[in-house]
Amino acid sequence: MSTSKKLKVRYSVEYLEEQYHQGNKQPLEDLVRAWKGIKELPATDKRSFFVLGGYHGEPFQYRQQVDQLSSVDTYTYWGGYCNHGNVLFPTWHRVYVLKLEEALQSIVPGVTMPYWDETSEYSLKNGIPSILTQEKFELDGKIIDNPLRSFVLPEALSDYVPTDDRIYEKPQGYETVRYPLSGLVGTPEAQSATKEHNATYPDFNKNVKLLNENIVAWLKGPTPESHPSDGIYSQFQNCLRAPNYTVFSNTTSAAEWNKNHHGVVTPLESPHNDIHLAVGGFDVPGQGEGGIIHGANGDMGENNTAAMDPIFFFHHCNIDRMFWLWQKQNGHTDKIDIIDGYQGTSSSDSQGPTPGVAPGTSLTLDTLLNPFLKDEFATVYTSRDCINIEKQLGYTYAPGSLEEVPHLMGTRSNFSSQKLVASKIDRALFQGSFVVEAYAIVKNAKGESTKHYIGHHSVLSRWNVIKCANCLTHLEVIAHFPLSAIPKEAVGNGEYHLEFKHRELAEYHLESQHRRLQFQSSGVKLPAKLSYQLDVKD
Repeated sequence: MSTSKKLKVRYSVEYLEEQYHQGNKQPLEDLVRAWKGIKELPATDKRSFFVLGGYHGEPFQYRQQVDQLSSVDTYTYWGGYCNHGNVLFPTWHRVYVLKLEEALQSIVPGVTMPYWDETSEYSLKNGIPSILTQEKFELDGKIIDNPLRSFVLPEALSDYVPTDDRIYEKPQGYETVRYPLSGLVGTPEAQSATKEHNATYPDFNKNVKLLNENIVAWLKGPTPESHPSDGIYSQFQNCLRAPNYTVFSNTTSAAEWNKNHHGVVTPLESPHNDIHLAVGGFDVPGQGEGGIIHGANGDMGENNTAAMDPIFFFHHCNIDRMFWLWQKQNGHTDKIDIIDGYQGTSSSDSQGPTPGVAPGTSLTLDTLLNPFLKDEFATVYTSRDCINIEKQLGYTYAPGSLEEVPHLMGTRSNFSSQKLVASKIDRALFQGSFVVEAYAIVKNAKGESTKHYIGHHSVLSRWNVIKCANCLTHLEVIAHFPLSAIPKEAVGNGEYHLEFKHRELAEYHLESQHRRLQFQSSGVKLPAKLSYQLDVKD
């Protein structure tokens, strides 16, 4: 794309709201008008929100010739086009937001997709911008349902593949929901549980308040003792310091890097996952049972349905902005490199292959970012086509938070610089997404015990991984937690354990979600079905 063309500017949602309240209503009204338009297009129109939202997860693309397993009678797989847990995560979603923006522009020429600045002072204080949560909006003299708040399905949303339990299927007329509500309606049992749960939260305004309180808690982090903070805000700061694109881009590559290097690198995908779970039904980690809302299952909480909630794209617009900030702050606006053969560079890593990609395919800058077409000649985008957003894609971002290179916070002299490594966690034992929380119980010189929250690791996962052939390639979850909240002298004598927040356990029902492990240098396996290994490393 020629740089002589005027760049389109993506502003923050907050800025559009400020302009609206100051009398400049057109930018926000145009955005609402464009969103209303793509949601009203026929479900068969490629510009429709139903089609665009469906590229990420449901409705799945079934590929028997690729996904059949020779050893078992199953054909199930991850059927969405989205890339997670691999090096294509930032670039695939960059083009995804671009395609949504182009659809909006087909309704209102010149409109751009704004970003939810998730680390702004406003978000840290108030949570989600009000235009993304308010129930109604006045447009052209009429009060309409706010198209940025939710989406009503024009057709049933199928999650069917042979042997699956259809838990994520949605009927025609289903409206997407967020924390604290539940949207699991795919089976009679799920419908009954969801109806009972949602009946306890009948007040729309109170629900929005609960949602925003949860968002703020996730953004700030659960405890003041965490150092550095475990909140989403600090995670975004940390990811901007990632040493190269490969480990910046995804959780799989970052886990491999952290296993072999000092300290803990945070990938962009980690705070991304946290926002999904915060909006989609998980309470902030580190608070024990206090304040927990059991049964919340919002659509943003699983990749199957996340993109059917409009907030997905405002979130991912900010994720793309963070990608661009990392590029600018680290000198990678025109070139990014993928470490050949590294963890996270295979199509079989993490979620498994997407439609049209064979298992075990090496992922490179030239791998096709299906299903996104670059031109009228049916050329599919690659990562190489979308490295520089200004020169190649014709847009840029208005200034927001974290524009400056974040200051590196050093470890306090009397506290540990080591990390706790949790491994051999089998995600097949969990139904849907879940959160791993790490704790330490340490004793002081007087023999008094203190429980410390160390950190958390969010896992976006399919409801039934056991019946997902591609998912079975990589079931182990590995997480790294800095021990910077633990005094140096207490690390070796600490008692460490994990706690799990989850939808429910698959096949194995444990008497307690709490599992404790006395630290040993070699790590120890637990005898229970849900087991894990813990190690303290430099």
